[in-house]
Amino acid sequence: MPPGCWVAFAAALLLSAVPVPAAELYVALDGNDANSGAKEAPFRSIERARQAVREQVAAQPRSSVLVLLRGGVYELAQPLTFGPEDSGTETCAVTYAAYPGETVVLSGGQRIAGWKRAEGNRWTADVPDAKSGKRFFRQLTVNDRRAVRARWPNEEGALHIMTVSKDVMTFTFERPLPVGLAGEAAELVVYERWSVTRGLVTSSDEHCVTTATPMGWIGHGAATTASRGKCAFIEHARACLDQPGEWFLDRTNGVITYLAVDGEDPSSMTFVAPVLEQVLRIAGTHDQPVRNLHFRGLCLEHTDFPLPVQGYREIQSAHYGTSMQERTFVQPVGVECTFVQGCSFELCRLAHLGASGIGFGQGCRSNKVVGCSIEDIGGTGVMIGWRGKGNLQSGEHSADWLDPSDAPAANEVANCHIRQCGADSFGAVGIAALFSADTHIVHNLIHDMPYTGISIGFRWDTSPTTQARCTVEYNHIYDVMTKMADGGGLYTLGYQPGTVLRVNHIHGVRRNPYANGAGNNGLYLDAGSKGFLIEDNVVYGAAGESLFLNENQHDWHTWKNNFFDAKPADLLKVVGEAGLEPAYRKILSMNYVP
Repeated sequence: MPPGCWVAFAAALLLSAVPVPAAELYVALDGNDANSGAKEAPFRSIERARQAVREQVAAQPRSSVLVLLRGGVYELAQPLTFGPEDSGTETCAVTYAAYPGETVVLSGGQRIAGWKRAEGNRWTADVPDAKSGKRFFRQLTVNDRRAVRARWPNEEGALHIMTVSKDVMTFTFERPLPVGLAGEAAELVVYERWSVTRGLVTSSDEHCVTTATPMGWIGHGAATTASRGKCAFIEHARACLDQPGEWFLDRTNGVITYLAVDGEDPSSMTFVAPVLEQVLRIAGTHDQPVRNLHFRGLCLEHTDFPLPVQGYREIQSAHYGTSMQERTFVQPVGVECTFVQGCSFELCRLAHLGASGIGFGQGCRSNKVVGCSIEDIGGTGVMIGWRGKGNLQSGEHSADWLDPSDAPAANEVANCHIRQCGADSFGAVGIAALFSADTHIVHNLIHDMPYTGISIGFRWDTSPTTQARCTVEYNHIYDVMTKMADGGGLYTLGYQPGTVLRVNHIHGVRRNPYANGAGNNGLYLDAGSKGFLIEDNVVYGAAGESLFLNENQHDWHTWKNNFFDAKPADLLKVVGEAGLEPAYRKILSMNYVP
């Protein structure tokens, strides 16, 4: 099934079961905002439909409204923004959905066209905004796949640091480096143990590179700081453009170069580069949250994540900072939710996002992400407890909400197919629940991850926080830890009273030879983990241990009927129940592995 088509198919199934609302409005790329919004006279923009919805809800607050978007790619000039005035009411749901059988893409990017053959298999196209300095992007999608930024060496684990300066900004390597790395927005990328560091290259010679910022989260020792023996590579320099499928953007002349595979014709391919950093923003207030607003069957795609001015110095799970003594940051999210209650994303596709995917932040309650495909995400797929906005107790990476009532509560991620997260930030995860209450993570299929599949908790001791009563059950997690170390299929931190880990099927936890650090485990209960009920889980095939406890004790938890290092053939009932439920398997997972 071609990419995006399953979304149209799923939306058709879903909408066939939705009661006919009192009002239907239509949007189409060939519409006109002066139209009535009727099926035969659709609006042109979602913004115009949003205004009509407000008027409809005000006039008939007890009747639901359905906005149907006709198929096509809607290139957004700015993120779509919804506030309290866009809410439904207790009896009136507001839904934005794809028209049945049609694929709708809400894109934060623009197509790049006008490709010309330069020499050999090198093709070029003009990006005028890049030449003017208005635009520089770090992601490129080619025929619905993330293309590789020109990098060297091409093999993982083929370049190692030999020496490091005291300021952690100058590095020597045993292999001769490509010529001319400075001035091209080239990045030095260093694998830490469970994170990566990216720094802009300012100068280089045959064996030495200097970066604009220190490399690593300073103060945490060798684990998260660039140090001797660690693997590295150079990304985005003209001299590194040596493998088919790679690309390079010259921001001095505004020209992008793509090295094609033999037989490829870029003029007949689809190239999309991001313009926006977010696609969708839903923002209520403490007193007026956004309520009863729903998105169904939509593709939310193409965002950028500029390299932070301090470099990207990853801590864990898409958080980054400069040192343990300074404030820390969390990645932005392509779909941002704050003070959102009773809203949902159902049978949507999130793809090709530069930073993280969906974030539920302060004041988010009783929201759902159901039946979604989440893939090719630069950071974490879904983050419940996203702290990019809101008041915290401190600026530390493990800071809780200043007002405990701000903690997201009773949110659910269910029956989602999540893969290829951490595409740019290798220490990111599929689903993270951090400083939230009563989160439900159920029946998800998670695989093809450079680090951990599901991570819950973000405090490295047993002190109480707002993170409590998280239920993680019936998830199928495999083929994870493909790049990094010291993580697992399901990873936990801190005291989380009332938390339940139940009927999860975890296997295929990898270990690459260039990974640096502690073992990669199936179920990994890390520092301070306490207060869990752990039952009926099946865990096997881990490079490290199937069950590993670090800085916590077995008797801090309740254990029932778990199977570690078990033979899956003897546990078909448990294995068969985990992962996507049957109806969602048919729609979402063309390559489901039972």
